[in-house]
Amino acid sequence: MNWHKSRWVLLIFGIITLSGVGYILTAEYARHAKGSPVTRPRYDPQIMDKPLPEARLADASGVLLQDDELRCGKVILVLLSSECGACLKDGQFLEAVIVKHRNIRFYGALLFWSEATADQIKDKFPMKLFYDEDSLLRHRLRVTATPMKIYLYNGMVKKVWVGTPTTPQAQSMFIKEVEEIASK
Repeated sequence: MNWHKSRWVLLIFGIITLSGVGYILTAEYARHAKGSPVTRPRYDPQIMDKPLPEARLADASGVLLQDDELRCGKVILVLLSSECGACLKDGQFLEAVIVKHRNIRFYGALLFWSEATADQIKDKFPMKLFYDEDSLLRHRLRVTATPMKIYLYNGMVKKVWVGTPTTPQAQSMFIKEVEEIASK
């Protein structure tokens, strides 16, 4: 009788173990099949030291940002989404940076948006916001996530920052880099 009971216990233990191993393997396969968000770059890295691709950026009234505004002098183009919490934090962080560095022009470009959310956030950014009208800029830069900031000098892409600097160290590093740009 003891042998019979222990055989059942072993059988149940084996079934539970195999089920657990099967579940873990299935979960790992599904995670790898989906891919992690870090597997693809957020933009085309080949844009560095090349001219910013042509884009049609228009403000809320339909007025286009003139091409020479992006291709003359120092510009930081902040790429945003209207439904992005990190983008809102980036806007708050950039306010003090923009005020301090008037010799750099800052523009916001909404690459992903809905009309409802874009209207709600337009006053939450310290720079003028423009819409990537035909998603031309987003497609040409191959942007897959925001926020992102692109430093342009005379229209040439010189530096790209991805994400929002959330730690004091990251904020300090970004501010230092912007100060170096402003002093040149």
